Amino acid sequence: MSVLRYDLDGDGFVTEDEVRRSAAYESRWARAQSVIGKSPLGGSAESTERMVTTIMALDVNKDGKVSLAEAAKFNEANQRVASLSGYAAKTRLALALETATAGELSRAAYEATGEALFRKVDSDSDGKVSQQELMEFRRTPAPPSSDPDAAQKRQHEQAELARKRQLAIDAERAVCAMPAVSEKARVVLLSAYQTESLSSVTIGSQDAVVHAGRINVEPGSDPLYVVIASFSPTIWQFGGAVERIERVVVTSLSTGGKRGDPTQGPLTGATGVARDRVSFLGRANCLTYFHELPSSGSLQAVGAVRDATGRAPEVVAAKYAVSTFNVPSGGIDTLKGRSGQGLVIRKSEGTLNIVGNPGNVVIETGLSRAHDDLQRYWPGGVVDIDPASVVASGPVTPYEVLPAQAGLVQLLANGSVTQNGAGEFVVRKKIRFPSGLRGAHSVTFLVVKGTPYPDGDPGHSCVMVEDTGEKSAGCPSR
Repeated sequence: MSVLRYDLDGDGFVTEDEVRRSAAYESRWARAQSVIGKSPLGGSAESTERMVTTIMALDVNKDGKVSLAEAAKFNEANQRVASLSGYAAKTRLALALETATAGELSRAAYEATGEALFRKVDSDSDGKVSQQELMEFRRTPAPPSSDPDAAQKRQHEQAELARKRQLAIDAERAVCAMPAVSEKARVVLLSAYQTESLSSVTIGSQDAVVHAGRINVEPGSDPLYVVIASFSPTIWQFGGAVERIERVVVTSLSTGGKRGDPTQGPLTGATGVARDRVSFLGRANCLTYFHELPSSGSLQAVGAVRDATGRAPEVVAAKYAVSTFNVPSGGIDTLKGRSGQGLVIRKSEGTLNIVGNPGNVVIETGLSRAHDDLQRYWPGGVVDIDPASVVASGPVTPYEVLPAQAGLVQLLANGSVTQNGAGEFVVRKKIRFPSGLRGAHSVTFLVVKGTPYPDGDPGHSCVMVEDTGEKSAGCPSR
C-alpha cells in the first residue's frame, strides 16, 4: 500500500510519472504544514527525486512500471530495516559506544554521549537542532581520524559529561530518598486525593488549603514504616498505638498558591509522632498520589517506595477522600459513606418530604449556602490543631481567615461580609479572601464604597469594586 498509493489511474501499476506527481504534491503539502521559521527536511525537488528513486528501484524487470508483486519487495525491505531498529539492535548499538565498558553503559554515560552528539549537530550553538542543521550534519562526511589524540580527547570530554550527569542523577535521587527500613518493620503505603476535614492551621502560606486527616495505629508488636502520599496539603494526626511507628514519610503533590510547583517541597505535616521519626520528601513530585487500586499511579508509587527503601509495601490502601486510615490493616473510614458525595437537593421554597434515611442527603435552602457547602465538601468540618504540636515541612501558623467555605462562614459570623438577595458576598470591612475559592468553590464579592480591597487571592471568584468599577477576571463578561 505504501507503493500503490501512487497508482493515480488505478490500473494496478505505478509509473515514474505517477510517483513524481504524487511526491511533488506531498512535498508541497509538507512545506505548507511545516512550522513557520523552520526549514523542511530537504527541498521540494530533492525530496521528490528521492522518492522517485526509492519507488522505481523496485522495478525489477525494468518495464517502467512497478507491479503489485514488485511492490511487495518494498515491505520486505522495510521489515529488514525494522529488524535493525528494534530494542535488541538499539541495545547493541548503545553498548558499542566508546563510553561503554565491560558490556555495561550507565545512564549518565549514555546521556553524555547524546549531549556530545547534540552539540555537534547544533552548528549555531543556539541550544536547538533545526531540520536544516540535521540535514547538513547527515550530508557532511565524517572527517578522517588523522589526529591520534582526537579519539582520546573525545573520550575525555564524554567522560567528563558523564561525570556531571551522574552527579545530577545522584542529587536527584538524594532529594527523593527515604530513610532505611529496619528488618522487622512492615511497610505500609497510603494515598488519597484529599481528606474530609480542613485544618485550622496552615503550612508555609496563608494561600494554601491545608486538610486534616487521622491515622489510627492498631495494636501489635511489629514496627511500622508508613508512607503517605496525597494531592492536597495535609496534616496527619496519629493516634492509637503510635509507639509502633518506626518512620513516617509524608508528601503532597499540591504546594499551594495559584499554581503548585511540583519541583518544590511538599506542604504536609504530622502530629502525635516524635519529630525524629517524621521525614519529608525533597520534592512534591518524588512520589505520585493515587486513589484507586490497581492503577498506573499505584504501580508507580509502589515502585518508587520499593526503589527508595529496598522493600515493597506489604499493605497499600487508597481512596479519593478519607477521614481515617487504619494501619497496618489498611482499613479506611469516611464520613460520607460508600455513596460518596451523597444526594444534594437545592430547595428555594415550598415543602420537601424525604422518605427513608436522610443521612446521606444534603438540603441547600435559600441563597446562603456557605454552611451547606462546608458540610458537603468537608463533612469533618475544621479540625482545631495546635501549631506547636505539628512536625511539618514548613512554618505552621493559624489561618487569618479559614480556607474556602469555612472562611466564608467565618466572615459571615463576624460580620465582615453579608449577603444580598442574589447570594453575593458584600464586603463591608477590611478582610482577607479565604484561600481555595476556585472552580466549584468560587463566589462573587462586592467591595462596597470606602472599603479597602481585601488581601489574599480570590481564586476564580468574581470581585467587583464599587469605588473604581473594576471587576476581576472571574466575573461574567455581561
